[in-house]
Amino acid sequence: MATIFEHLRSDDGEHVGYIEITEDDAFIPYDLLRRRRGEPMDLDEAEAVLDAIGLRLLAEDWLLLVPGEGEVPVRIQEVTRDAVTVARTLDGGSIHVAKTVDLTTTTRLDLPTDRLQPRL
Repeated sequence: MATIFEHLRSDDGEHVGYIEITEDDAFIPYDLLRRRRGEPMDLDEAEAVLDAIGLRLLAEDWLLLVPGEGEVPVRIQEVTRDAVTVARTLDGGSIHVAKTVDLTTTTRLDLPTDRLQPRL
């Protein structure tokens, strides 16, 4: 059974991801969306990976796979330990201001999820 613990950034105590301890005492970093962010490595390296990612994924553009509609542009509204809530963007994500998010069409997804992908 895998052991996973939360990683808090050392400079401000912000929760920025999770680290899994493997059977051979290596460490695998996972971001807040529980996406694997590297191969097994030393603890210091895993912490550095998560510190570098930080909370920036909250400000990035994402695509949500919606059955019957395909990929819909969204922004992350909230991330908890078990779920992420996203809201559709009204402009396709091309303008980064609060008014571009439609809060009436939020979607809650259990984590981990394969329905949410970074918009490239």
